[in-house]
Amino acid sequence: MLNVQPAISDQKSSIEHTVERWVGWVLRIGVWTSGGLMVAGLLVAWLAAGSLQVPRENPSPGEVLKNLFAGSLDAVTLIFAGLLMLMLTPFMRVLTAAVGFAAEKDKTFVVVALVVFAMLLGELVFSLR
Repeated sequence: MLNVQPAISDQKSSIEHTVERWVGWVLRIGVWTSGGLMVAGLLVAWLAAGSLQVPRENPSPGEVLKNLFAGSLDAVTLIFAGLLMLMLTPFMRVLTAAVGFAAEKDKTFVVVALVVFAMLLGELVFSLR
């Protein structure tokens, strides 16, 4: 008689490790991209020492994205883009976990991850008012 249980267990373990790697990569990419943008902004600010225009108010996320898509790579835009990336990293981590739990067919944790994501979105919406 064949014992198929270890093969199923090995397959599940492989999926779990894949999900952990996905989440790890999302966190690494988010943090490194954020750090790179902020360092680039600081370098631009350092190179433009006398001509740096510091805004009186922080730019909105929409303004930062608009400046980035318009090709504006000034110091303030780069630094705030790095901060936005750092703030969005937990959102991407939770979404990646939800997708991973769905791949594992773990409905309970998919629901929990989506509830956490909804809470994060609610906090974001509330804080931007």
